[in-house]
Amino acid sequence: MNKQILYTIGYTLFQTKKGIDIDKLFNTLQKYNITHLVDVRSIPYSKQYPQCNADNLKLAGKHFDIPYIHMPELGAKADNTLDVFSRASDIFFEDIFPVSKSNRPERTELNSNDEIVDFQKFRNSELFLNGIKRIETAYKKNYTLVLMCSEKKPIECHRFFFASKKIEQKYGEWIEIKHITTNQAEIIDTISNEELTRKMHEIVLSKSEIKKLNVLEPTIFGDAIINNYFGETQKEKLNDFCERYWNLMHGWKRNASINIDKINDYD
Repeated sequence: MNKQILYTIGYTLFQTKKGIDIDKLFNTLQKYNITHLVDVRSIPYSKQYPQCNADNLKLAGKHFDIPYIHMPELGAKADNTLDVFSRASDIFFEDIFPVSKSNRPERTELNSNDEIVDFQKFRNSELFLNGIKRIETAYKKNYTLVLMCSEKKPIECHRFFFASKKIEQKYGEWIEIKHITTNQAEIIDTISNEELTRKMHEIVLSKSEIKKLNVLEPTIFGDAIINNYFGETQKEKLNDFCERYWNLMHGWKRNASINIDKINDYD
């Protein structure tokens, strides 16, 4: 059975000196026979690129006959009232705190007791599950969607590590994820979740603080650190380890104060 394709894209892939080339964005969507543009930013606003504000994308969608839809339930910023936060040390078990640099939007040091969005909890929240139920409904109608955020590199965007991985896990028998990006020759191309996951593992294991842990080597007590993580095989445990570390790098802090002008830098 041929699988249906769900795409993702970041609008800064089409950045020019004058802003975002909206025509090129929508022409690319047409090239991949995409029927609907789904904005998965928590806030569909960009001061830096006003062409990509919701109202402007709706107008462009009408012109190109690709309807625009905003789905904040697939965004990475969690409401503080939702039970989707955990202490950083409960997400990632190793004592590497404080974490001085990360891709989290507040750009501040992360301590072990700080609460941040726990992607495992968030992916199982009613809000998020209602969102991917809408994706299921669309694909039962034979639509082809693209999940859009700002980041041109999918590996650094929640549309990969938060949304698309859960969608493929749940519907992988009939939906395949492809991320629209550029290849080494700077030509528009696609990359799979599997390829991005391999890259994520390589990045995590190359971090100096992770190298010091020697996660695959037995400790003086016998077991390797990797055995503390979840999965039936070492590969599954390693994936859990890397995803938890990635969570530290990208999870919003509870009660974080973010400059609205900078929101497009994250999602």
